[in-house]
Amino acid sequence: MKVLLVSPEVSPLSKTGGLGDVAGALPQALRQVGVDARVLCPLYGFIDPESLGKTRQAGSIRLSIGGAARRANVVETKLPATDVPLYLLQHKRSFDRKGIYSDANGDFTDNDERFLLLAQSALALPSAINWTPDVLHLHDWTVALTPACLNALPSGDARRQWASVLTIHNLMHQGVFPKTVLDKSELPHEFYNANGLEHNGCLNMLKGGIHHATKITTVSPTYSREIQEEPFAHGLQKSLKHRAADLIGIINGIDCAQWDPNTDRSLIRNYSIPDVEDGKTACKKDLLETLGLPQEEKRPLFFVVSRLDQQKGLDLLANVLPKLISDHDAAFALLGSGDPLLESTYKSISRENPDRVAAVIGFDEKLARKLFAGGDFLVVPSRFEPCGLTQLYAMRYGTIPVVRETGGLADTVTPWRPGKRSATGIVYEGMGEWELFLALEQALKVYRSQKTFSALRRNGMQRDSSWEPSAKYYAKTYSWAVEQRLKTIRKEEDLKP
Repeated sequence: MKVLLVSPEVSPLSKTGGLGDVAGALPQALRQVGVDARVLCPLYGFIDPESLGKTRQAGSIRLSIGGAARRANVVETKLPATDVPLYLLQHKRSFDRKGIYSDANGDFTDNDERFLLLAQSALALPSAINWTPDVLHLHDWTVALTPACLNALPSGDARRQWASVLTIHNLMHQGVFPKTVLDKSELPHEFYNANGLEHNGCLNMLKGGIHHATKITTVSPTYSREIQEEPFAHGLQKSLKHRAADLIGIINGIDCAQWDPNTDRSLIRNYSIPDVEDGKTACKKDLLETLGLPQEEKRPLFFVVSRLDQQKGLDLLANVLPKLISDHDAAFALLGSGDPLLESTYKSISRENPDRVAAVIGFDEKLARKLFAGGDFLVVPSRFEPCGLTQLYAMRYGTIPVVRETGGLADTVTPWRPGKRSATGIVYEGMGEWELFLALEQALKVYRSQKTFSALRRNGMQRDSSWEPSAKYYAKTYSWAVEQRLKTIRKEEDLKP
């Protein structure tokens, strides 16, 4: 099976969140289960090709936006530290910038043309590299029109046999543009309808992908069900219910070699399951010193590593945090950035409680790793969470997640109940502050029982969070997509006069 993964970002070269992590880790996992996986991603201005080792100009491809010819070069290399072929789309006018989607002034005003170019390039690349895929695996709205481009090819074009798989990483981001973008896309006007690209009088790229892709995946089984109803559908429930038979939830994994407390150089002491208590005690002492908090190692430490926005439910946590630290002997740390109001709120709580709360605005991967190793409880009160990775990192490091029962959080954290031996964390229902506060108190109850606390730590560390199971599921999905696509093509041929 030959698969070309197309993504606007790929870690470690370009990344704004979980999408980049998936696009960087999944291809290598696929190759390990026998899939010839390759990646196509833009060559942004902040990527230095010379830093990638061996590269070569693989050729050029000709594209068209609104009838205007565009020529892009293809730089071939490997994803760092892997054997995954990586093709970087070089088009300076579109991608030679310091941001992926935006800069300090907001979203780039030409994002429609930039990502139409990337969507079209998936069909043009194979002829430049002399390699033909069986499946195009498209990631999120930026390349969601590729399946429509595929379906618009003339019947005699051999590329029509390629299957397409669209992965929705976050349904909130849909790529909505004025109807005039249809002419730029050069797609047939009949594609612009309620069962295609049109939505509320605009062109919706993600909706177009949902209707035209052979198969659709989300990054967790629960999220695949949640997005078929409001409020999680964000207006696309009819489209998703229409394609429900082809909608598959596959949980994300993590790179267990990169996230390993036994080898992580960021930690003052490495540890594994047999010495987790001693290892985490040493890491907690170092973490408290790094955060400038008192060396009260027996005080439970809750923490957050997150983007600060409404989706993550951190406004709810900010409202209950003062009560948590006043009613209980607990400490809290935050690492993240985003909503200016939330940033200000957490900095204010930290100033008012300097011996209990530390708020670090920004992102520091070394500090994030120290938090996963030295913290006791990761708090993830998300209103919705397509998958989430921080809870996987936390369990890998023997830290217990406290999560709301939604999306990938529900799929990856086994809830603690008295007597449940397989539990890995605290899982709560409801979106309110009171439900969150009760979950935090439940975590404190677990903390006071050394036997239970230790069991949850070890259970989390034993959980298989690797990409291998997911890669095997993707491989099956590709096979289903190819079979379905060929049936569709044969049916079209049979209907010809």
